[in-house]
Amino acid sequence: MLSLFQRFSKPSSLKQLPLKRYPIVDFSFNRLVAGVDNIHIDVHISPQVHNAIKRTAYLLMIKHSGSECFFPDYRKENCENEKKTLKQLCTDILMEGINRAKSEAEVQIDFLGQAALAKMFLEEIRHQYGILTKNFENLFRTYELSYECDQFECFKMKEKLAEIKRHEQRIVRLVGEELFQLLADIQVKGLLNIRQAIFPPESILPGNFHLNPMLHTDSVADDSFLMEAYVLLSQRAEDPDNYNSLRAIIYDLLSKTDFGREIMAGRAQTMEKAGGGPEEEDLLNAMAGALDPLIMDVDNIDRLFNYFDSQEQFARAKWKKESRDVLLELKGQMKLQQLLLNLFYRRFKEAQLLKRIVAAYEMKTLCSQYCPPLLPWQVREFLVKPGSRKPLIRQLKRRKSSAGNGSSLAPLRRTIRQIRISSSRKKKQHLLNFLKHFSQYHRDLNNGRLLKEAIDAITIVKEEKILLLSRENRSLYEFLLPDERGQEEKPIINHVILKADIRGSMDITYLMRARGLNPASYFSLNFFDPISEILFDYGGCKEFIEGDAIILSIFEKEDVPQGWYSVARACGLAVRMLQIVQQYNVKSQKHNLPILELGIGICYSEGAPAFLFDGDSRIMISPAINLADRLSGCNKALRKRLQDQERTFNLFVFQNATEKEMGATADDLFLRYNVNGIEISPEGFGKLAREINLKSLVYQANNNEKVKLYTGKVPTITGRYQRLVIREAAILEVNSVSMEVIGETPRKYYEVCTNPEIYEFMENQE
Repeated sequence: MLSLFQRFSKPSSLKQLPLKRYPIVDFSFNRLVAGVDNIHIDVHISPQVHNAIKRTAYLLMIKHSGSECFFPDYRKENCENEKKTLKQLCTDILMEGINRAKSEAEVQIDFLGQAALAKMFLEEIRHQYGILTKNFENLFRTYELSYECDQFECFKMKEKLAEIKRHEQRIVRLVGEELFQLLADIQVKGLLNIRQAIFPPESILPGNFHLNPMLHTDSVADDSFLMEAYVLLSQRAEDPDNYNSLRAIIYDLLSKTDFGREIMAGRAQTMEKAGGGPEEEDLLNAMAGALDPLIMDVDNIDRLFNYFDSQEQFARAKWKKESRDVLLELKGQMKLQQLLLNLFYRRFKEAQLLKRIVAAYEMKTLCSQYCPPLLPWQVREFLVKPGSRKPLIRQLKRRKSSAGNGSSLAPLRRTIRQIRISSSRKKKQHLLNFLKHFSQYHRDLNNGRLLKEAIDAITIVKEEKILLLSRENRSLYEFLLPDERGQEEKPIINHVILKADIRGSMDITYLMRARGLNPASYFSLNFFDPISEILFDYGGCKEFIEGDAIILSIFEKEDVPQGWYSVARACGLAVRMLQIVQQYNVKSQKHNLPILELGIGICYSEGAPAFLFDGDSRIMISPAINLADRLSGCNKALRKRLQDQERTFNLFVFQNATEKEMGATADDLFLRYNVNGIEISPEGFGKLAREINLKSLVYQANNNEKVKLYTGKVPTITGRYQRLVIREAAILEVNSVSMEVIGETPRKYYEVCTNPEIYEFMENQE
């Protein structure tokens, strides 16, 4: 018989399977300031949020304990309304953490907000269970002592109280799962887009991070918990199906694949260069680090082993008469999955694991009959180990004789027979399900450890004295609601100037007057008025308007991080301005009116601008205005030279001055072609890269030129997200007389792209 290694000596590559890597985030607070005890991180969460958690958790305790009829004030709709309120408050609190993380360029603040909220949830769930039992006991005593006491009702209340105490773990878990589902929904549906716009992917927790049953139990090794949430695993070191043994087997099997061998070889080379051979523990850690992201994505189990599903896909594709390439791909995938599952099947069978796995699934319907007095692991021992049956039969008989009743052994014997006659296909299906449950267990165990370590590192400060002390020492991390923050006007710390200049405005004015038309109303209706309507979305303000130009500003203010997207929003505003003008141009062409062409410049400046006042009118003074004017300009000779050419891009920057001339002034001496183009200053682009997460890629233009692009999403004030694409290009040196291109300079310029083809290309890259 071939060894596993030989069977994989020339396998089809696992890289042909669409495996995904589960994101394992460095969820720590090692860069945050310690609190007043110099050990924990001090956190203060809005009292409004805390009160909402209390109310919601208590109502859910009543719901999941099935005690609604004993509390006349309980209403299902009240419970749902409290959940909605809590969801909105938690969204606001987590948004506060995101904004502060962005403002301080420290993603661990976002982690801190999430962990602190989870800690408050968990603590309050336990606390509200205690309040429920206490209230129920008081209710029972009051009713028992009343004149109207009905013995039957009294008995029902007593039984319900006993049931609530008996099922404490189940009630707490159900309440916890419902509350943490709410938290997970906020993360995925409410805040994922903003995090993706700001943080790199490796700093965003996976969507199922908070959907972890292990957070709501005192013992992750409890048999009943394992059977309900995952699958029964042994807790005894001598059994082959304990967690550590199973993990080692799975690592070992996957290490025999081409993927695993690459990891092993790489680690061995690293150790050899370090001057020593690879030790077993080092190799195991390397394997775990490389394989865990694959194992922890539960869907990868289907991608690796589920040839049953691939067979169905192949049959459907064949029936639909799909192409030969599609059929070959499915057939290759199916064969590789079957090979992998067969290898695992043989190894698990040799390790005496397969029978235990089959029994773990076949016994689920039996446990309610035999547990108690037996424990779930004893039921499985009865099914798979003949030598264990006699003591367990005696235990069942003793219970029967003492209680006057008992369970028949017939269901157990039928299940033993069912396990024995199970087909290989059914056993493989059980093995596939087991691997999925093990993957989920392995993932939740790791995630639960990360979250619990984070929770243990936090102190949620409520005492006023500690709050004051921590706040004065600047060691308090506060997560407050908008109405709890100060309402005073915050000082400006940075600003952006956007100038939009209409091309050929004098010619348009002359032609319209010659035809007896009104150019002032034309500019107003087709440019100035529509632009005014969208300013709020981007936080823009009008600073200056003249007949053919508009200057807009966007400010960033101290301690208002939700507004610290000044360059990104200026870029988004500029794109919308051009789109609006182009829409009006279509209408103008239909009525034989001139069309508008713009040139837009965006300049970022650190610090606040200066202001002077002419009566009640405020006038801004900023060097950014002069530079934005240069960026929005267009050289007449270049415009005439390039106007009839079809181009993907609308901005080109040239240098015709000598280096000596460039160095002698701070003024912008470049020549520009800017017709319906948007230029950002280099400082503005640097700020944009700090505001949102930009992804870099290369686009091949129609002339086969490779163009470097950056893309990201900008959040508007109203909560929408707008795609931005930025082109980086070299400034070309040209002859000052002939304007012929001499070559590239080391200087760069940046254009905000508006061509729909570019955005379609970006969508296809997603």
